[in-house]
Amino acid sequence: MIWKIAAKEFLLNLMTFKFVVGTILCVVLVAIFVPVLAEDYRQRLQQYDQRVADNEAKLRQVKAYRVLTPTVYRRPQVLSVFSQGMEKRLADSAKIGFGTRPDFDKIPEINAGPAEVNPYLSIFPAFDFLLIFKIVMSALALLVAYDAVAREREQGTLSLSLSYPISRAQVLLGKLLAGLLTLAVPATIAFLVGLLLLLSSPAIALGGSDWARIAMMYVASLLFILAVYNVGLLFSSLTGSSSLALILGLFFWVVSIIVIPDATVYLARRFLPVTSVEAKDEQIAGIEKLFLHEWHQECAKLPSGGAANATLGPFHGGNGDWFILVCNPAEAQYWEKGAAFEVSFNVKYARKFWEVEHDYVESLLRQTRLARAIGRLSPACLYDNTMNALAGTDLADYQSWTQRVRDYRDTVLAYIRNKTDNLRSPLYITQCTQAEQITWAKGDKFAEEATRAAEKHTLPLNLEDLPRLTYGMGIAQGLQRAAADLAVLLLFNLLMFSLSFVAFLRYDVR
Repeated sequence: MIWKIAAKEFLLNLMTFKFVVGTILCVVLVAIFVPVLAEDYRQRLQQYDQRVADNEAKLRQVKAYRVLTPTVYRRPQVLSVFSQGMEKRLADSAKIGFGTRPDFDKIPEINAGPAEVNPYLSIFPAFDFLLIFKIVMSALALLVAYDAVAREREQGTLSLSLSYPISRAQVLLGKLLAGLLTLAVPATIAFLVGLLLLLSSPAIALGGSDWARIAMMYVASLLFILAVYNVGLLFSSLTGSSSLALILGLFFWVVSIIVIPDATVYLARRFLPVTSVEAKDEQIAGIEKLFLHEWHQECAKLPSGGAANATLGPFHGGNGDWFILVCNPAEAQYWEKGAAFEVSFNVKYARKFWEVEHDYVESLLRQTRLARAIGRLSPACLYDNTMNALAGTDLADYQSWTQRVRDYRDTVLAYIRNKTDNLRSPLYITQCTQAEQITWAKGDKFAEEATRAAEKHTLPLNLEDLPRLTYGMGIAQGLQRAAADLAVLLLFNLLMFSLSFVAFLRYDVR
């Protein structure tokens, strides 16, 4: 009997004007915006490939380990077409070296709003697949559900149906199943159209993990629109008027889709205010003054000779840095001591800079986590979090990438120490050996002749064994990050349907 009720309701829904318009609108929007998003991804991927190639070219020019400072880049997520999340708003590169901070040189920023705005909190959603479902499909779910019970009461068919040997539970389950089947039609068509358009782009290459995550996105989308449908079904079961149920449903839709996401940002900033960017920058400026003051003091303690009459150089070493090419043994000793001092000094102050940045970022993250927790009151926020997690464009994936970069930094620094006998080898600052020393001379003639001779002996380092950063996301990581929000979304569905069932049991069908 449940299936008969569901089949009848399903066929009636398919023939309604609202269903046809909603389905066409959803498919048209997907057909318009998915190619735009795919092209945007292609351009970002092309830029990423170019930046990686440029970095590799610079690495091939490095002539001393002192200037081995590779830059790593975060590859754009192919599923960002479905949900862009915060991918474009956060930093996507980091420079590795002894003088760089253990975290990142800059705090990720967004390009809108005042300076004190938390860059991890976004109140400006991107128009992507996710937003189309949040607006169009949720509105269609509400329009399908608001008169599911109230309309039959107004028409007098509900009392007639219940006069047969059929329980109210069967009637309500049939309507729930009919709503799910009805909404699954445009959702499925939209996903299929979106996938066909994606696969037509030469830049899109989907692997097994990507297909699994897309399947989970489809399930999450159905759970979200079913949650909105259940809310509409609840209002329809509580009221005896379709118009009143529609008004209540629209109120819920506005609060859930618009008010709560913005309110979470406001409340998080009120309850957990963070230090302003200006105050943080002022702290960093104070540390920079101490850095320069102590640097000049410590440099004055070094033995004289190196800075006044540098042997040959400076020569460019790649990656935009400079190194001193030393082929005179006496000068080499000076520069080796200076290099050891430089590394220890940079590491010391890199830690000081990082502590300020780290405290600031942690306060932003606490604020963001509070906003996410408050946002779980809305199925739209739950859907947001789930889709972002599955697409790899959420904050958790970004933090995972930054942790991988920190680990990679330790690997690169260990590699440099291993190659240079813990920075004690002359290879850290020069490649000249005693056999290749250039006869020391004085006067202007030396600079020209010695430079030409040294350049013949100075070749780029062989960095074929330099470790490379690898980072990827599988279905397990996506599911793990999305599990909590998916579970809450499922519980929301169960709660709304249970309330609808209780209301329908007490519903006056006359």
